Amino acid sequence: MPYRPCRTIRRTLHTSATTALMLTLAMVSLTTPQASANDECAPALLGSYDTPGNTHSVVVVGTTAYVADGGSGLQIIDVSDPTSPAFLGAHDTPGKAYDIAIVDTTVYIADGNKGLQIFDVSDPTSPAFLGSGDESGNALGVAVVGTTAYVANWNLGLRIIDVSDPTSPALLSSHGTPGMAYGVAVVGTTAYVADGGRGLRIIDVSNPTAPTHLGSHDTLGDAVDVIIVGTTAYVADSHKGLQIIDVSDPTAPAPLGSYYDDTNTNSANGVAVVGTTAYVANGFPILQIIEVSNPAAPTLLSSYSYNMSDWAFGVTVVGSTAYVADNESGLQIIDVSGCSEPCPADFTGDGTLNFFDTSEFLAAFSAGDPAADFNNDGTLNFFDVSEFLAAFAAGCP
Repeated sequence: MPYRPCRTIRRTLHTSATTALMLTLAMVSLTTPQASANDECAPALLGSYDTPGNTHSVVVVGTTAYVADGGSGLQIIDVSDPTSPAFLGAHDTPGKAYDIAIVDTTVYIADGNKGLQIFDVSDPTSPAFLGSGDESGNALGVAVVGTTAYVANWNLGLRIIDVSDPTSPALLSSHGTPGMAYGVAVVGTTAYVADGGRGLRIIDVSNPTAPTHLGSHDTLGDAVDVIIVGTTAYVADSHKGLQIIDVSDPTAPAPLGSYYDDTNTNSANGVAVVGTTAYVANGFPILQIIEVSNPAAPTLLSSYSYNMSDWAFGVTVVGSTAYVADNESGLQIIDVSGCSEPCPADFTGDGTLNFFDTSEFLAAFSAGDPAADFNNDGTLNFFDVSEFLAAFAAGCP
């Protein structure tokens, strides 16, 4: 089964600071519209690490990769030198590790029939078990916001778990879905579930003890992963590739476009988005890189693979490097420089720096959207704001 990684973040900026920042950025952006440009996209392998299990998903924080490695549980890898990744530590889980989220120094693993497993990774060479919860069903995907974990639990739908005490997680509620829940993303008080053959389900989780259905869109294939950027959902839809959906009205999500081919080796299993570029963990090739600036007509920029037997399940992108969870071949580290816009402050991806970029950044920050984790350290705080401001002031090439 295909699964993907989720990365969660924590937000710690006060409203007054946000207001002050908006005024500052507005003054800058109104005077500095600048164009951005793409270089040639030619992905190339930097390095790899063959984990002992079947790699399903990966999250990267700083120079450390955290891998959900199937029957081998949690694997932690030093990627400070991407050409020579090195083992740091591991902790076998009782089930099969399918998905992973990290908040600060706490790792949350969707561990199949062993539910949610939680670990302290403050010392990555010696991860320590903290607690586990909700071992019913089959946990396949996980996202964490604050002290709440959201688990995509296959035939049980969405499970919501209080993790304020990680040594004793407690089930808050369950919301059944008509399909098979593979993956979940949460932005603000809305959960988006990749629900297998029933596509995308959108759920209001403002009251975590009583989640309610908002809307749905039945995709063409089997939805196994979802990521939200602004008001757009990008769904890895198995044999029907990448599906792009407008979720500005969560009660009536509307399809925007799609990219897929009909070969029997095509299977979109995981997705990450940077600016106007989507990175899809696929069957063969293992990585597809797709331009999505026009969501109605996404186009393939490039792809990467090296072995017909590979079958990638998950992908995350940090800067110009893609980290691919490649099943039996472990972690693949791929240089994707030139594939995303080389202007990170172009937050809207429209090729120009202006007030709309600052507005979009602040909106994402306020909503707890992982896209606003500008320095990619797993936490939303003033440092993300500061780094965004610096990148904006630097302009585009």
